[in-house]
Amino acid sequence: MPHIEDEDLISLHNQIEKAETKQLELEEFLEEREKEFDQNNRIKKILSIVSLVLLIACIGAFFFKGEDAVIKQDANQDMAVFSTEMDSLKMQLRQLREDKVNLEEIKTLYLYRKLIDKDTVYSVQLRSFSTNKTSLISEKFTNMRFYSDTSYYKLSLGIFETLQEAQEFRKLLIDLGFSKNIFVISYKNGKRLRIENSVD
Repeated sequence: MPHIEDEDLISLHNQIEKAETKQLELEEFLEEREKEFDQNNRIKKILSIVSLVLLIACIGAFFFKGEDAVIKQDANQDMAVFSTEMDSLKMQLRQLREDKVNLEEIKTLYLYRKLIDKDTVYSVQLRSFSTNKTSLISEKFTNMRFYSDTSYYKLSLGIFETLQEAQEFRKLLIDLGFSKNIFVISYKNGKRLRIENSVD
């Protein structure tokens, strides 16, 4: 049975809580950014329509009212206003494009957890137990996995892209005092595949 120092256990719990908090913050931030992005898209469409109507009105006023100097002066003023509005709209459009890039980066972070389930990932199984216990942490916000088949519950720690990374983490855990009986397992599509050979 592995022996974990209280300080290491508290540190591990603190790291897990920080990761869960960061995940929640990123999800909330992503939702806010998506709302802002949708609202900005609506505003952009409305401003485009208004600008087009103003452009048509200015062109119509300029060509159809012709020779009267007052009308030409008004048309020039309208064109100046229109030009200012167009510059403002161009700046807003640039800002929306920058916001879209930032939103894509946030979506990438948010979708990381979903992408993990599509590829083969590796984790270090620490323990299995047969009593009917419920997970005390949510699988949605953690770097730990609880896997159950038959009557056993299995606890694994870490999600790694390569077997080598998982093997290095296993060695680190053994150096920290965990049992040498811990091993690396692979998952794909959220299902456990097999126990991977350890390299000592």
